[in-house]
Amino acid sequence: MKNALFLLFATTLLVGCDELEVEESHDFGNQIYENKYTLINTTALEVDYSMANTDLFGNAREVSDAQYYVDTLASGSLPVDITHLHNERRHISFYVEDHSEASNFAEQMYQVDNDQPYHFVAWQSGEKLRLTLIKQTQSNKEGFFAVRFLATENIRLKIENQIVNLYQNQLSTWYHTDDCADDIKVSRLNDEGKRVDESVAICHASYGHSYTLLVSEDGLQASISE
Repeated sequence: MKNALFLLFATTLLVGCDELEVEESHDFGNQIYENKYTLINTTALEVDYSMANTDLFGNAREVSDAQYYVDTLASGSLPVDITHLHNERRHISFYVEDHSEASNFAEQMYQVDNDQPYHFVAWQSGEKLRLTLIKQTQSNKEGFFAVRFLATENIRLKIENQIVNLYQNQLSTWYHTDDCADDIKVSRLNDEGKRVDESVAICHASYGHSYTLLVSEDGLQASISE
């Protein structure tokens, strides 16, 4: 009986060690659950990106730990595509940090859809670093620009005379416009303290394509091609 109990105890220890080893070495991901992510830096900073799945018990990890580091993007650098394996819970902690100032960071947990590509976007609100995860989708329409907006502050837009109010970090639905210079306007205070509508030009865009636009009262902050 003692031998049986010893074998049971030893087996339990071995299983526990194996589970811990898998968890630590693979971030508890599974090749069945795989997504593509595009890292995008729209800031004036050099930004470190990290991602961490929940642990075996569904708890968040310390995503700022070095083992979950993914990449560093300089300001103005091209987007970087990566692949990340998640587990069946599909909860992932996303983290961005100013490469030169560790106290300036943003962290957010998202539940992702399986086999769905995402934009992992770093952006700024003043000096503060922010992040948003956006599903990569398109709404292409021949002869039009398909656009949606991510607000970096509370703003009011006018899209072909339609008023659109967005809160900070809110993503709009898709809109279709055909005038790259005057169809999109943002409401802002001028030097006299009066609110005026100023055009947001997107003449870099191509007809028949889709774009996610980061906007503030100062206008277009960044454009992401879908």
